[in-house]
Amino acid sequence: MSDKVDTWQMEIASITWEFEKITKNIGIGDLNFKPRSTSWSIAENLSHLIRVNSSYYPIFDQVLNQSYTPPIIAKIPFLATSIGKMLYSSMGSKAKVRTFAIWEPTSDEYPLDILADFSNRQMELSTYIQNLEPYFDPPKIIHSPASKLLVYQLDKAIDIIIAHEKRHLQQCKNILEVKNKP
Repeated sequence: MSDKVDTWQMEIASITWEFEKITKNIGIGDLNFKPRSTSWSIAENLSHLIRVNSSYYPIFDQVLNQSYTPPIIAKIPFLATSIGKMLYSSMGSKAKVRTFAIWEPTSDEYPLDILADFSNRQMELSTYIQNLEPYFDPPKIIHSPASKLLVYQLDKAIDIIIAHEKRHLQQCKNILEVKNKP
């Protein structure tokens, strides 16, 4: 499983680098720019990613200290596999999906330090993945921080988190394209 952990960590490093690259020379106005009133700014996307990823940490901590108790629905193995596949494939969809309230951005305006906060949180996520390695095989079943009815394998959760980050990275690139159009 070490190769998989290494791959995830490289992907997280790459995503972090991409975010740093696209935000390197932008100011507070660009960071908080929204192409439409119904869209999120780059800062709101970052806030959302921080909130989503951080919401997994209590579950990860419970897995690590072996106190995690999966919900009863997790005892249906094919259900966890199906839900995990469905959530993962939804990350590649072009359709706009409304997020759960617990993952909404916390503000309309953010200071520039959200960029450093995001990078720090990415390192934290990478550390969690490294520490969770013994629980990927055999796969531990966890639930989503948003709902105990959404159960999936721990390794699929990492796949979903990374695919989700890539989705929002692309959204941020699209925002900059709109912002920089003549």
